[in-house]
This record gives sequence, structure tokens and C-alpha cells, in this order.
Amino acid sequence: MSESPETPETPKILEQLSKSNSAKVRGRSSRQQQNARRRIALIVMLFLPVLAGVLFLAYQQRLSQIDLSSLRQENQQLNLALSAQATQLQQLQRDLAEPPQAVPVDESALRLLESNFDAEIGRLRSQLAVVQSQQRSTAVEPSLRWKLQEAEYLLGVASQKLLLEGDTNSAIALLEDADAALLASGNNGVYATREAISAELLQLRNVETIDRQGLYIRIGILATQLANVEMLSSMRQNFENRRFRQAQSVEVGISNSSDSVATGWFGASLDFLGSVFVWRQREESPVVMLAPGSESVIRQNLQLMLEQTQLALLMRDNALYQRSLGKSMEWIRLYVPTDTPSGQLVVDGLLELGAIDIDPTLPSLGESLDSIRRVIASGRPATL
Repeated sequence: MSESPETPETPKILEQLSKSNSAKVRGRSSRQQQNARRRIALIVMLFLPVLAGVLFLAYQQRLSQIDLSSLRQENQQLNLALSAQATQLQQLQRDLAEPPQAVPVDESALRLLESNFDAEIGRLRSQLAVVQSQQRSTAVEPSLRWKLQEAEYLLGVASQKLLLEGDTNSAIALLEDADAALLASGNNGVYATREAISAELLQLRNVETIDRQGLYIRIGILATQLANVEMLSSMRQNFENRRFRQAQSVEVGISNSSDSVATGWFGASLDFLGSVFVWRQREESPVVMLAPGSESVIRQNLQLMLEQTQLALLMRDNALYQRSLGKSMEWIRLYVPTDTPSGQLVVDGLLELGAIDIDPTLPSLGESLDSIRRVIASGRPATL
């Protein structure tokens, strides 16, 4: 009776034991599987570098084989080229070992060439003899024909000085040097040339020398004087002066009214008419009255006219020079009171400048140039 209650618990215990055993077995098997997987992963990780190294070595070996094959091909080509060169060298050695073949020569052509050389040598020897003889004659009696060339050059330079610069002083000096060169040449055919040079020298010495720099400075001084000279009175000044005269006339009329009433009225009437009308003689030219502000414009115009005169002086344009001076004189007589000392000084300066010819007629040196060229072309050297 005492064992009956323990009997039904035994299977439960056994079942629990079996479950626990099976759970242990499953846990052990799962741990074993995990360990196996870890070993496999470790083996794979260790094998991959080895596999990569093997593949790299295989790739390098393949490249080496390719390079080796290309080197072998190049070696074969070099061997073939070397063998070909050796063959060519042997052929050349055989060609050199053979005796040279005689080449036929045309002796007639050689004889003709030799005769031509002999003729040319003879001609050169004759020319050398002529040159040596001329040199000996020159050493005994030197030729002065180059003096003629020098004289021609000097005459040409003198002509250019006259035509381009109008420099008579330099032209005279060059003509004198040319005459001295002709005298030193010892040629008796230069008489006509020296005569022409003497006539041209006389003409040049009679030409009046123009001091262009001095004239330019004088024109500039006149322009400065015009900037300070007084102009004619303006319309406003004339009007103010007229009012002042009228006032004086009225005062005089009032003061004299006590003496004579008729005379006062007559004088006042004359003064009134004098203020309204301007009494002038027929031959008297009217006086110009300047508008306000026009004085500066007139001075600028006069300045420009004188600058144009300076430009004409530098250009040697006598027509423009005289025209500019004449226009300046007209404006000065019209707008500047010439009865003052400053105005008269400007007018005198313009008259003096207008009396100068800035472009005088210069003689031509064509006769002497033509004569010396004829002497050089004739080539007749002779001593005096």
C-alpha cells in the first residue's frame, strides 16, 4: 500500500530525464556543428591567400612565357639579319678581291679641256701683265681723277642745300671746296666748270641772308605786345562817355543862362543835337565800337594770324606770309588805336616784317653740274 503513490511519478521522471538527455544531446550536436563551421571558415580564409598567390604566380608565369617567346622571335630576326649582313660582307670581300676593270676614257674630250684651260691661263696672265703695268705707271705718276668725282659730289650736295634748305652759306662753302678740288685735279678741261662755279658763287653772295630764327622771334614778340595793347573803346564805354559829356554841356548851359537866355537856349539845342547825332567830316572814317566781350575774341584772332605768319616763315611760303601779315594789319587798324605809342609800335613792326622776302629767288647750280659731268664722261686727263 505504501508503494502505490510513487508508481505514477516514475514515468514522468523518466520522461524528464529523457528530455533532458535529448536536450543535452541536441545542444552538444549544435555546438559541434558550430565548431565544424568555424573550422571550415578558418580553412577557407587560410586557403584564399594561397589560392590568390597561386593565381598571381600563374599570371606572372604566363607573362614571362609571352615575353620569352617575343625575345626568341627577336633573337631569330637578329640572327637572320646577322646572317644576311655576313653574306653581304662576304660578297663585298669577294668583289674587292677581284681585280678592277678598266674604264674606257675619251681622250679627245680631255685634250679639248686641257686646251681650254691653257687658253684661260694665258688670258689671265695677259690681264695680270696689264694690271702690273698700270700699277707701275700709277706709282710713277699718281692719277687725280678722283678729285673730279669729289667736285661732282660737292656740287650735288650744294644744289640739294639750296633746293631743300635754302642754306646759301653752306652752298657757298661747298662750291668753294668743289673749286679747290677741280684745281687740285690737274685737269685742263675744267676751265668751263670753274668759270660756272665762279658765276654761281657771285650770285649766291648777292643773295640777302635771311635770319629765319630772328624773324620767328620778332613775330612772337609782336604777338606778346598785341596781348597787352589797348583796344578801341566798347559801346558801353562810348555810351557812358556820351552821357558824361551831355551832363557837362547841361551844366555849362545852366551857368551861362544868366548871361544870355538866347545864347543858352541855342547852346543847349546844339548840345542836344550833338548827343543825338555824331557830326563827322566826309573824309573821316567811322570809329568802330566793340561789342561787350568781343575784345578777347579779337585778340585770339590776331594771335592766330601771327602764328600763321610764323608757320609760313618756316614753310618758306612768301605768299602766305604776306597775306597773313596784311590781314593782321587790317585788323589792327580796325580794332586797335594806332595813334597810341603801343599801337604805332605794333604797326611799325608789321610793316618791317612785310618788307622782307622770306623766299628769295636762288640761283641754280645746274650749269656747273652739267659741265663737271661732261668732263668726267670725256675722260681726258691732262696736267696743267
